[in-house]
Amino acid sequence: MKYLLHTIAILLFSIVYISCNKDDYSLNRLPAPGYLSATKGDTSVFLAWEKVDGAVFYTLVRGLNVIADSLTDVRYKDNLAPDTMTEYRVYAVDDMGWRSETYAADSGYLGIPAGIMPRTPATITVSTDNVEGCLVSWTTGRFATSYKLFKNGEFYTDIVGTEFLDYAAAVTDVEYTVYSVNANGESAGISATGRKAYLCMDGYEGYEAGDVLSPWTKFSGNNRVGYYTEGNPVITVDSYYGAGKALSITSGKAQILYDWGGTEYKGYYVFSFMANKPVGSFKVYSSFGVDKKYETTDGWIKCSYKTGLMDIGQKINLTLESKEDESPLYIDDFSIEYIAGE
Repeated sequence: MKYLLHTIAILLFSIVYISCNKDDYSLNRLPAPGYLSATKGDTSVFLAWEKVDGAVFYTLVRGLNVIADSLTDVRYKDNLAPDTMTEYRVYAVDDMGWRSETYAADSGYLGIPAGIMPRTPATITVSTDNVEGCLVSWTTGRFATSYKLFKNGEFYTDIVGTEFLDYAAAVTDVEYTVYSVNANGESAGISATGRKAYLCMDGYEGYEAGDVLSPWTKFSGNNRVGYYTEGNPVITVDSYYGAGKALSITSGKAQILYDWGGTEYKGYYVFSFMANKPVGSFKVYSSFGVDKKYETTDGWIKCSYKTGLMDIGQKINLTLESKEDESPLYIDDFSIEYIAGE
């Protein structure tokens, strides 16, 4: 038994010793070339980099693809270069086949010959479901070096890439148009219509006429938002602004609580609704400074209230109260919109 234990101890010691003395290839890998330059030409991109002592050859990558391996020179002409901005990377490789631990990089694209106009992007996509803004994206326009983005026919911004998130987008439809641009001019435009999405909206279409909106009912489409009610507000078809139903409040109130986890984003929030009070008055007050009283509305009116800058997780609420008379207050299309802010 002692002999067996002695043998095991010797084996363990030998393994540890060998491991400690084994070369760590990461410590012996070559440095990356000191620089890589990409110079555009009419039909090619010319690449050059710094020589690395000990390098047997170099590997050149364009985007995600290796375009040349086993290069022994420190120059390369890319005859298949793209006409849009692309990153190039070069690695030094040693005699064991190990690449340098890092790489040198530069970006380049073909020069555009005089007179060659950019091509219109083949497709454009515009979002309608993004609560932070409207995301506009498009395919690359051949020979384009940049793009112009228009909103409803008016110039909005210049863009180098192929997508743009418009944080200032409205929650109503907007037509976006993209034009490809280079030194020779710009292409025809390609257009699509989109908008920013509401954080949530309740048009009361998910209820049946006569349903009572009970306290702690969650807001349609957002589990962070819900109602606290008094006086049994009821879903009605007697008067509505949208598709066919509204909320009727008589001698009671409906409080909209952004309470279950609080606000999702840092920024501003806009509470809006359509209101109709044929007779009498109603009040609107909130946790963020709203305190208003409305008299007979003579039809439907829109009410909107913007919060101050909110941090993530803050709890806010807005209350609609009709208790001074027995005439119903009708509410429709209650919405919360998010506006990005620092």
